Amino acid sequence: MRFGVCLFLLSVLVGCSARGPYHVTPDTRDDSLLATVKGQAPTDSLAHFIEKVRTAAAEATPPERKPLARAEALSPQLTAAIAAAEASPSAPAYRVVASEYVRLGVEEMAHEYLDKAAAIEPRDSLTYQARARMWRNGGFPERALSDAHRAVYFAPLSAAAHSTLGTVLQALGRHAEARREYERAVALDPAAAYALNNLCYAWILERQPVRAIKACRAAVDQDTTLRVAWNNLGLAYASSGNIDAARAAFEAAGDRAAARYKLGVVPLARRRYADAVTAFAEAQHIRPNWRMAAVRARQAQKLANGGAEE
Repeated sequence: MRFGVCLFLLSVLVGCSARGPYHVTPDTRDDSLLATVKGQAPTDSLAHFIEKVRTAAAEATPPERKPLARAEALSPQLTAAIAAAEASPSAPAYRVVASEYVRLGVEEMAHEYLDKAAAIEPRDSLTYQARARMWRNGGFPERALSDAHRAVYFAPLSAAAHSTLGTVLQALGRHAEARREYERAVALDPAAAYALNNLCYAWILERQPVRAIKACRAAVDQDTTLRVAWNNLGLAYASSGNIDAARAAFEAAGDRAAARYKLGVVPLARRRYADAVTAFAEAQHIRPNWRMAAVRARQAQKLANGGAEE
């Protein structure tokens, strides 16, 4: 049951990214939760998922180009970065421009500037890391894989490069390989909170809550402001059955409404529907416009009314 709760929570709570985990918003779709509650397994196998990724990558088209004049007008930082890169072209200068375009949501131009950076310095690990993260975040981890491997090849002692490769492998469902990359990252930089957090999440996926808790505790010890590490710590505690510790970790993330929501997911997975109703209702009370909390409260109430509670 503990790992069933863990997998149930994974549908809504957390994930990871290149220098830290993915930030999942409270309104993230979690329809797979209901299938889990009803005893149904997700219909897509890992192989099917990877095949869909391959198909999507093969059919990918460049994102629609946003008006550059408007982007530059709205961002003095971008204008300054472009001017600096034009005055003194270099891979670092082009990466700054790319990061500004990413911030503004103009991914096509970000890719263009990262390509320019790679052309100037073809052995620059940071450029390949940035490009791998862009492909991964865009939903094409297979395209990110070669850049992530290049990043590690050109900087084998870089914790960030190994962590980036780990996140790409994880996105491809290669969890054990991803965890080994996170372990290499932590060995290279034991104080890297992002790598410790990624390692924590990897252990959660491998159903090793004790190891996950240890890694996430180390992450928050290094950076108490890393909210996603607190969330992962809560998930690890929940998967081990320590609900009180999970509650404390979720609340330490700093979002009381989200903490209540997550604590509603735990009893929902355990078929303690009345407790789930209470938690979801508290989340909605704290954040009245949170539609998903209201939806989950109604669903839990319906399940409770049906007499299915244990």
